[in-house]
Amino acid sequence: MEETLPKFAADRTLKRLARWLRLVGADVLWEATLDGPAILHRGRAEGRMVLTRDKRLRTAADAVYLTSHLFRDQLCEVMARCPFDPRRSAFTRCLDCNELLQTVSRDRVARRVPPFVFAAHEQFAICPRCDHIYWDATHPARARQELEALGW
Repeated sequence: MEETLPKFAADRTLKRLARWLRLVGADVLWEATLDGPAILHRGRAEGRMVLTRDKRLRTAADAVYLTSHLFRDQLCEVMARCPFDPRRSAFTRCLDCNELLQTVSRDRVARRVPPFVFAAHEQFAICPRCDHIYWDATHPARARQELEALGW
């Protein structure tokens, strides 16, 4: 049976956490303009678990109030509450806009990445919404080390 990844809505104070959850494949709604009540409303409307540091929302049944200010601890809090394998879908979402990435040919990105990147890498992915290009380099390697340090 295939594991279903959780869907989250993170309040505007949790941008770094939202990006890290996206990095491990979770579908995370995050917008700087959405305050506590707005994110709770959107989260409920879209069937998402709300992640918040807003004390006004800590008693909401469908919200996870995170006690820590540190993103690593917040990530552990979320994973304890909604466990899933963070390696299974890692690096499949755009960190900026949450869209699923699409694999693209090297030819499609040849003129859009630095020449040394193009020469060193065979595989590329692109975000269909914001057009950001991704490749497996030092950032994913550091992220994997960070996840391993957290025990994943």
